[in-house]
Amino acid sequence: MCRIKIKLAVIAFFMAMTLTLPLTAQENVITLYGKVTDSASGEALFFSSVNLDGTRISNISNSEGIFSFKIPSSTPEDASIVVSHLGYLSKTLKISDFNEANSEKPLAIALLPVSLKLNPSVVRSVDAEALFQSAFYRVKENYPQEKLGMTAFYREMIKKGANRYLVLNEAVLDIDKAPYSGYSLDKVGIYKGRGTINYESSDTLFVKLQGGVNTALNLDVVKNPFIGTTVIDAERFYDFSVEGVSTIDERSFFMLGFNTKADVEDILFKGRMYIESESLAIARIEFEMDLEGREEEAARFFIVRSSPKMRYEVTKAAYVINYKEFEGLWYYDYCSVDVDFVARKQHSLFRRNFSIKEEMVMTDHKSGGIAIEPASRLKFKDILSDRIADYEDDGFWEDYNIIEPDKSIDDIVKRIIRQLNRRQRQAPSAP
Repeated sequence: MCRIKIKLAVIAFFMAMTLTLPLTAQENVITLYGKVTDSASGEALFFSSVNLDGTRISNISNSEGIFSFKIPSSTPEDASIVVSHLGYLSKTLKISDFNEANSEKPLAIALLPVSLKLNPSVVRSVDAEALFQSAFYRVKENYPQEKLGMTAFYREMIKKGANRYLVLNEAVLDIDKAPYSGYSLDKVGIYKGRGTINYESSDTLFVKLQGGVNTALNLDVVKNPFIGTTVIDAERFYDFSVEGVSTIDERSFFMLGFNTKADVEDILFKGRMYIESESLAIARIEFEMDLEGREEEAARFFIVRSSPKMRYEVTKAAYVINYKEFEGLWYYDYCSVDVDFVARKQHSLFRRNFSIKEEMVMTDHKSGGIAIEPASRLKFKDILSDRIADYEDDGFWEDYNIIEPDKSIDDIVKRIIRQLNRRQRQAPSAP
């Protein structure tokens, strides 16, 4: 039997970004120096956008509001430099305005704050890149800055064709969630689990999912920004646009769309972020791999091991991440992964269709982290199907005694809420 593993690698890291702005290849450039501040308070405006009007040449200010902006020396003297920041009126400058500025004495650029009312005319004028940078700049204000202990319910399903399930796994997880600042990694362990594998439906090809649980955790794009690149470099690879405003639970959210730039050769993503209009917290991200015409090439990001006689095409790779607000902070709440692919033998027209579905929902959180025994800790290379038998406990599931793949994950959590609550009371805090 030929077996393959589908690895859903961490989106933020599995693509080596090698592109640079075209400008870096040019030797004949001039550098403009500036410092952006609030005209009322004098405070530096971090991550302000600086753009050569009518081009893709752009940069952002650093944590002190200072920028050095390289432009071609052939740029006309009357070209405009636009400086913008979310919640402020943009300012347009001429290149000559920077003539006396240098790295020691950058040009002072004071922006006038405005009231950000969400009427259509204001929404259309919001600078999309500034909104993106501001949302990530405010992560320290909007997300937990201490360790958390979290309980989660996780499930993964691998299906062949329309309705033949090859793998069904469910688990209650303990998560030692690292703060949203610094570089500490999340840790996750299994508390209870169960699963089933149907080899009889696999014919000569069987699929296993490697690292599914850790993938679900690492999809926390706010903690592990950004999708296929970094926050600072995102504008090199993505076009951003403010698509409008959505109201969710009586709150207003900017809908910030992003698409891979036309001249980017790497396989990246397209999608939408929902950013809360007052706090600028990222509440939800929906995105998918930009696959058009590159379905076979995309498979190399997912297939870990396979027979050289097999060929694969990824036809769908879609992701959803959701955050929930509690007492002024936003917490990682839910994620889903949907990957569809087809497999065929070399020189054969016969195709097999497979789909992979992952979901994880947080059911509780508490301060101080949670102790996870090394033996129960899941590593990125682990295959849950190979480990889950060690955590089976028929008594834990009580009346929910069979896996129901067609039920929503919310319905399942409601079915086992008593067991989850009992687990939450028993879970030890980290030392």
